[in-house]
Amino acid sequence: MNYGRYSVKKELGRGMNVVYLAYDPQMDSQVALKVLSKDSVVDENIFQRFIKEAQVTRLVAHPNIITVYDVGRDHGTIFIAMELVKGEPLNKVIEKNRLPFQQIIDIGEQVATALDYAHQKGIVHRDIKPANIILTSSGKVKITDFGIARIEDTQQTIDGMVLGTPLYMSPEQAKGQPVDGRSDLYSLGVILYELATWKRPFKGETWEFLYRSIIQDKPKPPMRENLPLPPCLSALILKSLEKNPNKRFQTGAEMKASLKACLLEIQNGERPSPSPRMKILKPMVVFCSVIILVAGLIFTIQKLVKPHAELRVNSTPLGAQVFIDDEFKGKTPFKIKLPMGKHEVRLSLHDYYEWEAQLQLDEKGETPLEVNLEPMEK
Repeated sequence: MNYGRYSVKKELGRGMNVVYLAYDPQMDSQVALKVLSKDSVVDENIFQRFIKEAQVTRLVAHPNIITVYDVGRDHGTIFIAMELVKGEPLNKVIEKNRLPFQQIIDIGEQVATALDYAHQKGIVHRDIKPANIILTSSGKVKITDFGIARIEDTQQTIDGMVLGTPLYMSPEQAKGQPVDGRSDLYSLGVILYELATWKRPFKGETWEFLYRSIIQDKPKPPMRENLPLPPCLSALILKSLEKNPNKRFQTGAEMKASLKACLLEIQNGERPSPSPRMKILKPMVVFCSVIILVAGLIFTIQKLVKPHAELRVNSTPLGAQVFIDDEFKGKTPFKIKLPMGKHEVRLSLHDYYEWEAQLQLDEKGETPLEVNLEPMEK
């Protein structure tokens, strides 16, 4: 099957759009061919978003942004021929590995550089998230999906309409207010927080609570394995997540410079520093050690005799990652014994909105938990 001059070889992915591996005989090369599904052609909003992605992406020629080669119509629909990038979306990378701080900073630098370029062109992406960042095997970053981007001096978007992925939205975006490039840099800060800690800075059992958390709550200082991050990285991330845009990085170039300076500090031997409280308690270390040993013994005895319940977690679709009390435990379908009491349960699956709730286990025996995950729009 052909779309225009492009010969389809195989399907690579499907959502509101279908992405194919295709061959371009004119360039004698393979391309990624994104085709608007025929069911979506009748939806004017989806149609305009698709057209806009092609228009916007053609305005930005940058090594860290997917290149669009061609736009056309065929078989009653429209298609975009674009650069074929061999790599993984960053959300898949996060699921598999905890990246070293140096690589996290390198990813941040590349994204900040690309955003700075787009912002100088008057383009705000508005949906910066791990799924829209592809990481190649060589470590190169490619940003994709400019479908809801805002172009300055146009009226293609309406203020007051909330567009984007809630988990990575800036406070002003969550309120439906006008946004500028600093909103994209906030989203990058959320990604850096997640890359560094395997947690997200804001949570909510419902979208309403999530929006409220983004708008009102102060994020906890980022930690990894219950230890503070290198001070420069922690400070950089928290600055990115300021509620007031004027207190964040004002440009991608400014954020990149801070990331580069932080990398140099880490390479020169910076380590996570103890808090002032730890310095105050240092003279009492022997006394505290005794107290901790005794408390640990008591806790161990209590844990051995404390009644447990069995939690069975299932999801639709299957294969979702299960986090209990912020620790990864396995994938659905999944069964685990837990102490009686309250536990925080979170399910995460690529292309689906994250599900999270607090669960009270009060009875012995098996407690079933069935979760229907909501698919993200593409």
